[in-house]
Amino acid sequence: MEIVFVRHGHGEHMVHIPASYNVADPGLTQQGVEEAARLRLTLPLTEQDAVIASPTRCSLQTAQLWCTGTNAARFIHPAIGPRQFPNRYDFTTMPCDSTLEPPRLIELFSDFLLPTDIPAYLWLQGINTVPSFLFEKWADQFIAWCKRLDKTKVHIVSHDGTIASYVEYIRRGKQSRDDLPGRSEQVGLTGWKQLSI
Repeated sequence: MEIVFVRHGHGEHMVHIPASYNVADPGLTQQGVEEAARLRLTLPLTEQDAVIASPTRCSLQTAQLWCTGTNAARFIHPAIGPRQFPNRYDFTTMPCDSTLEPPRLIELFSDFLLPTDIPAYLWLQGINTVPSFLFEKWADQFIAWCKRLDKTKVHIVSHDGTIASYVEYIRRGKQSRDDLPGRSEQVGLTGWKQLSI
């Protein structure tokens, strides 16, 4: 199975950094909308693909725009929500990294499915500040869940820190933010990193 990690499009929380990190529930900017729409051309989806988005508005908007007009399977999963990178143990989640709860997700993104076997606390707590051993536990379970989807490619729309954490976990080697997909001077440029597992 191929996993393709895709960074969400440019969000409202990226406009006036660092003050904009205090924006709660940020959506995509116009630039982010255009980046997400371009994904349809650069990474076209088929019914053999699954797209799994983090439970944040900017990730879900990116995934929804990308999936428009396709038969790709669509899911939301809390194990790919925002994650600090490198991980700190201050247990502080910025307002921009707060996730939407399942009832709100269902209301706003009804074309995406939520897995039924996820404990309620993971939807509420997320993976942002959990210690590494707990992150690895959820990463193991998430990768196994992805394999059960039986898709050729699984596309994960998430955040810089989450992508770096998963790439480090899968490769069993240290990553830096500079290793992230599509890094450039332009903050928010949607990019991707493909791995075989």
